[in-house]
Parts: sequence; C-alpha cells; structure tokens
Amino acid sequence: APFRVHLLALGDGTVVAEAEQVYKTLEAAGVEVLFDDRDTNPGEKFGDADLIGIPTRLIVSQKTMAAERIEYDNRLTDNEAELLTLSEVHNRLAS
Repeated sequence: APFRVHLLALGDGTVVAEAEQVYKTLEAAGVEVLFDDRDTNPGEKFGDADLIGIPTRLIVSQKTMAAERIEYDNRLTDNEAELLTLSEVHNRLAS
C-alpha cells in the first residue's frame, strides 16, 4: 500500500483539529498517512477506506476524544479495534 495508515476524522471542526495533530505527529515520525478530513458522512469514509485497502485505520471522533484515545484497527489481523493513546499507536506502528 502507498500509505501505512489511513486516518479518518469523524466529526466537526474540533475533531478535525485533533486529527490534524495526530497526522502531524505521525508524519513527523516518518509514518506515511492518508488523512481523510472530507466533510462527508462516516459511512462514505469507511466505504472508501475499505476500497483503498490501507492495512491500518485510525479513527478520531467525539467518542475517542472523550476517552483521550484513538481507535486503532489493523485490517490484517482478526483482532477487534482498540482504543489507544497516541504513544501506544506510535509504538504499534514502530514494531
């Protein structure tokens, strides 16, 4: 895949601003990130993410922000999506 991570921002301007910080942090760490900050519904974003097929999907939403976490979903494993801190996400991507 041309990108290592597909980052989706699901929500309003506050969510997009938080996702931009995640994007900048990962890019600075050398992680190739496709950032979907389009103003469209979550279903369309998830559908497009499935079509593109990037193995790791990160989701920033009101729910994840309330928990001070990022939803981490690796499509190559059978595991459920997890809520992780940014440092935990970075550690997963580094290994």
